[in-house]
Amino acid sequence: MEEDYSKYIPLVIIALLTVMQIVMRLSSRLARGKKVSALEGIASKEQLQMERLVIYFTSGFCGPCKTMAPMIDSLMNETGAIIKLDALEYGEMATEMGARGAPAFVLVENGVINKVHLGALTEKRIKEMLKL
Repeated sequence: MEEDYSKYIPLVIIALLTVMQIVMRLSSRLARGKKVSALEGIASKEQLQMERLVIYFTSGFCGPCKTMAPMIDSLMNETGAIIKLDALEYGEMATEMGARGAPAFVLVENGVINKVHLGALTEKRIKEMLKL
């Protein structure tokens, strides 16, 4: 008699998604303390000299990214302390910074990665990151 393994498929999918989440969170934590040098040519001279800078990785097919776009654009104009990068175009940089998904926020303090947040944030939380 053959056993039907199809009942285990949802469990396997849940386990794989959980492992992927753990890997993403670990890589974001391991990025803390790394020096950021890849911003030359991407950031303005003023941004490179800022004490606190947020690098925001976004994607065209990301629903939360589209929802946050007006707020992010407004904060970019207001503060100048946010760099918006496409996660697909700058995928290697995103991976190096621990941003393994979109949206992702990388807080850089004095040229060093201090925090990586995966997922959407409110305007208040972004301002708290920038200490505004």
